[in-house]
Amino acid sequence: DVVLGQYVGDPSGEGDSKLGYLDDPTVPKGSCTPTFATAVLYVQNERWDGIPFILRCGKALNERKAEVRLQFTDVPGDIFAGRCQRNELVVRVQPDEAIYLKMMTKRPGVFFSPEETELDLTYRSRYK
Repeated sequence: DVVLGQYVGDPSGEGDSKLGYLDDPTVPKGSCTPTFATAVLYVQNERWDGIPFILRCGKALNERKAEVRLQFTDVPGDIFAGRCQRNELVVRVQPDEAIYLKMMTKRPGVFFSPEETELDLTYRSRYK
């Protein structure tokens, strides 16, 4: 699955946010050049079957970052009645290099209460 797009200006914005891609004087009028892309890829083998690899990039986004985000398949047998998000491994290249694993865990106690937990290795906080 792939989505392509082109950014447009925000009439109520200020400065550069007010201008769209076609407002740039160096861009040909009526250009259809994509400035945004999102792709969901799947690896066809037993180990990665059903796990989406989501790639997203673009110009003039709200934040500048480069990361790889792997979402793992849902755990069979839904004992938390749909209150869990998918476990996720994130490798962030920029800004602030980091590797972290977001996973759903059961809160200690007798009730089935899930919570999101992170294992976090942020390069800046680890190597000061």
